[in-house]
Amino acid sequence: MPPLSKSAKHGVISMRGNRNMEPRNYKQIYKQFRRQILTAQSALIVAHDYPDPDCIASALGIKRLLDHWGIEKSTICYGGFVGRSENQAMMRLLNIKAKPYFLVDRHEYERIILVDAYPGNGNVSLPKNLLIDAVIDHHPRNEDTHMVHFCDIRQNVGATSTIVTEYLLQARCPIDAPLATALFYGIKTDTHSMGHHASSEDLQYYKFLFDVVDHKLLYQIGHPGREKEYFRILHNSVESLVYVNQVGFAHMGRVSSPDYIAEIADLFFRMPELEWMVTSGFFNGHLFYSVRSKNSADSGEIAEYLAEKLHGSGGGHDRMAAGRVKLDDAGEEKLLDAFKSALTGYFNISLDQGDKII
Repeated sequence: MPPLSKSAKHGVISMRGNRNMEPRNYKQIYKQFRRQILTAQSALIVAHDYPDPDCIASALGIKRLLDHWGIEKSTICYGGFVGRSENQAMMRLLNIKAKPYFLVDRHEYERIILVDAYPGNGNVSLPKNLLIDAVIDHHPRNEDTHMVHFCDIRQNVGATSTIVTEYLLQARCPIDAPLATALFYGIKTDTHSMGHHASSEDLQYYKFLFDVVDHKLLYQIGHPGREKEYFRILHNSVESLVYVNQVGFAHMGRVSSPDYIAEIADLFFRMPELEWMVTSGFFNGHLFYSVRSKNSADSGEIAEYLAEKLHGSGGGHDRMAAGRVKLDDAGEEKLLDAFKSALTGYFNISLDQGDKII
C-alpha cells in the first residue's frame, strides 16, 4: 500500500446541512463515506449515462468495496448504453456486470451512490429531486449539494478512479489484477496517460496499479476490433470537418452511439492547426456535442455556454467537455443551425470561410 500524502487536501467535502465544511484528510473522508453507507445492506451504484472507462472502473471499485464491507446486495447501473468499442471490450474482458437503469427498481435499494457525475448535470438517469446518499466525482459542478448526504468532489484530481483507489487502500480491500486493470485504465484514459489534468495523486496510484495490472488484457481493451459503422462515421466526419482561426468543427449527422462524438473529437484534436475542436451528432432525439481545448481552459465554459443558449445541459473540465440538447418540433436542421450560430458567435468566426481537409 503506497503512502498517502498528508499534505494534499483537494477534497471538497459537503455533508447535508453543513455545506461549508472544510476539506478533511483522506482517512476522515473515507470514514465519512463508510458511515453513510455501511448501515445499509443494499446499494445501487449509478454511473452516468453512456459511461466511459473512468466511470465504469469507479463503479466497479465501489462495488468491490461494498462487497468487502459485507453489504449483501450491490448493483451497478447506467443510463443509455456502452457504445465505444474500447468500453465494450473493458466490460467484456474484465467481466464487469452492470444493468441498464430502466431494468432496475431503485426502491429495492437502501442507498444510492453516484460515481463520476453529479445529479442535475443532465447526464444521469435519476429523478432530479431524488435524495442521493453519496456522490464521488472529479468534475466541476454548479449544482447545490442539498440533495446529497455525502459528497466527495475533487476537481484537482484527474480521474474518479483515483479517488476510488484511495478508498480501497484505506479499507485494505484486496485489489486483484482485473480490478487494478479497470482502475488503471480509468485513470489512463481520463488523464490521457498522465498528459492532461493529472495530479500527484493520479500519478501515485497510476504507478501503484501498474504493477498489479494484467497487461495483456489492458492491451486488448485499448486495441479492440472496429465495426464498419466506425469507419462510415469517420469518413463522414472527415468530409464535414472545417476549421478557421484554430477552431475545428465537424458535424457527424446521425450516429449509433454518442461515444463516437467524443472519439472523433479526440482524433481530430491531434491536428496541429487546431486549438479548439468541437464535434456534434444526433442520437436518440438529442444533439450531442464534445469540446476539446489544447492550451485554453475554456472547454467547460464553452460547453456550458452552448447548453445555456440552446436550453440543454453541458459542462466538463478546462480542456475536455460535452453537452446535449433535446430535439424539438423544429427538427434537426434548425437545431443544428442554432448550434452552429451559438458556436460561431462564441468564437466570432464564420465557418463558411473555413478550410477543409478534403
